[in-house]
Amino acid sequence: MNRSFLITGVALAALAGQVHADPVVESTRFLGAFLGGEAKLDPANLEPQPVAFYGTDLGFSYTHKGRLEFLFGDSWATEAYAPIEASTGSRFDDSFGSIDLAKWPDPSVIGPGHMPTIRLAQNAGTTEASAMNPGAAMDLGKTPMAGFSNGSREFGIFNMTKPQGCATDDDCQNGLSCDTGLGYYGTPYSEQENMTLPCVDGMPACIAATMVGEGDQANAKSGFCVDRTSTIWADTDAGRMAAAGLRQRVGVRSEDDPRMYGHIHEWLTNKFVNVTATTVERYSPAPGTDGAPDFHPATGSGQAQRVFLWGRPGFIGVNAKGRTLGLYFAWADLPAGADFDWKLHYFTGLDDNGAPQYSDCECDAAPLDLDSTQPGAQTREVHDLVQQMSVEWIEPLHKWVMFYGGGISTLPSPPLPNCGVLELFTRTECKDVVVGNGAIRMRTADQPWGPWSPPQDVVVGGDPNVAGSGQYGPGGALHSPLCKAENCSPHTQSPFYHENEYGFFYAANIIVEWTRPTGDGVDLLWNASTWDPYRVALFRTHIKR
Repeated sequence: MNRSFLITGVALAALAGQVHADPVVESTRFLGAFLGGEAKLDPANLEPQPVAFYGTDLGFSYTHKGRLEFLFGDSWATEAYAPIEASTGSRFDDSFGSIDLAKWPDPSVIGPGHMPTIRLAQNAGTTEASAMNPGAAMDLGKTPMAGFSNGSREFGIFNMTKPQGCATDDDCQNGLSCDTGLGYYGTPYSEQENMTLPCVDGMPACIAATMVGEGDQANAKSGFCVDRTSTIWADTDAGRMAAAGLRQRVGVRSEDDPRMYGHIHEWLTNKFVNVTATTVERYSPAPGTDGAPDFHPATGSGQAQRVFLWGRPGFIGVNAKGRTLGLYFAWADLPAGADFDWKLHYFTGLDDNGAPQYSDCECDAAPLDLDSTQPGAQTREVHDLVQQMSVEWIEPLHKWVMFYGGGISTLPSPPLPNCGVLELFTRTECKDVVVGNGAIRMRTADQPWGPWSPPQDVVVGGDPNVAGSGQYGPGGALHSPLCKAENCSPHTQSPFYHENEYGFFYAANIIVEWTRPTGDGVDLLWNASTWDPYRVALFRTHIKR
């Protein structure tokens, strides 16, 4: 064999290995408060009437007509916890806002002392911050999950937290089945307001579910629709409760009143209860049909423009009990206008040639490969603390990048005496949850269905019981009662917070419009919620190729 040819072949093989290697998180910097807390309000929210706004969480973003649009979660008018929009009885409490990208075209200039301000939507002639209304109550715990644009219209996905009552399997949709042994805490599933939490009949204070309807079904003994094919399901009390399907609402934003969403589609789901979405310019499930895939965000119009969705059956899993948060993938046609279909195609696996396969029924959805480096390819998330996700195509890396993870409070309270907030998510198994280091984590993949790389820590929350741990020390993003320096993150003085409350990360959101290539990789700007202080914080992470 020709020696020079052999050397060239070895060099090309090495180069190919570098191209396909997983990107590496090199550094992360906390830039400051983005909204809430010490963050400055936008000048437009200071006059003629200053907006009544203390803090919020979430902050899922997308671009529409040159503006970076943000959808926030439960938002407070005051530090003592007064939900926004008192004029509607705080029936709606999720704020929204935007940034003009023309004013912030260069993300490299963003940093401490030079932070963008988010212009909050504000009800005209009042001090009220505006709240989103998808045609049903959006009070405490009900939040937006994602938003996207087709260039001319905006769309939102909202988690309503409400299960679906049933007496038989025929009362369920999307391949879910009826568990007639489930009741509820809180309000009946048929009521829009407040929470409806599934419980198992016979549990203390568990209310037996009854069907809402007419004739023989009215007030008949019933239960809730569940997904027994979900990775969170198990034939245990906790597994049955966690597998309940919850209603999502998908709608188009009004062009006259940006608070309002119409043309609503209801989507009963368990595997996509925890969902994130983004658009792509071109994708066809049949190779070659519409040209090569183009994962850039969709612009203008095109026949193969899609909405990509990734979902999990919850926010916190219990690996010790075999109930984990598998990752699922689906796609839908990008809506062309207000009258749109919401038909999802659920990923079910790869065929013998490596081509993705899809089904119209969520019951067939298969969890994705989350660690192909391990024998047997793990399909279940290895960490219990997943929280919300953000997945974006990062062109300079030629990779899909997922940020997820965070921490949780375990401080006991009278309604949650065993594990505090954690108990709300995992009930009787809360003591089995591994909280870990509270990190926001990253995975990457070449294809939206994976295989996904093993997780890397992007930023470590730390241990709130150890002075100076992780982000709990001076200059960190999270509050800790042990931090006494002047530049420690402040404590939110709310009556429903524990006296020893501490912060934790959740709801990471990649701002793909502020991705900046560097010589050896990219800088990503992203935001996350911190719980205490109750705000949204901004970060910059350098990812090396």
